Amino acid sequence: TRQMIKQHKEIMPDLNCAQVNDATLKIQSAYRGFKTRKELKESGEDLPDLKAADVVNATIKIQSAYKGFKTRQMIKQHKEIMPDLNCAQVNDATLKIQSAYRGFKTRKELKESGEDLPDLKAADV
Repeated sequence: TRQMIKQHKEIMPDLNCAQVNDATLKIQSAYRGFKTRKELKESGEDLPDLKAADVVNATIKIQSAYKGFKTRQMIKQHKEIMPDLNCAQVNDATLKIQSAYRGFKTRKELKESGEDLPDLKAADV
């Protein structure tokens, strides 16, 4: 019997391998889905109409709640990575970015309206 066990150990896959775990999960989920569909069919219950307005609204509500949960969870995990918005350096960088954008926006609007920018190097300025 010990020889048989040794032979079978050589044939058996490593159960801690990631690929074996992934394959196991896929097989289990496929079987669970098959089993659930079979039970629904036998009980006579129909699946809900996925295009019905109330089902669509419920789906959107569930999805948005889950996305919010995952976002809050991610923020909680990465909180130390997020910059302190009250820091002076962050405020200075914010002002620089905002002023650069405002200047870009103003120059673009002037160009579209046909007005020329004043020549700052001119003697009459």
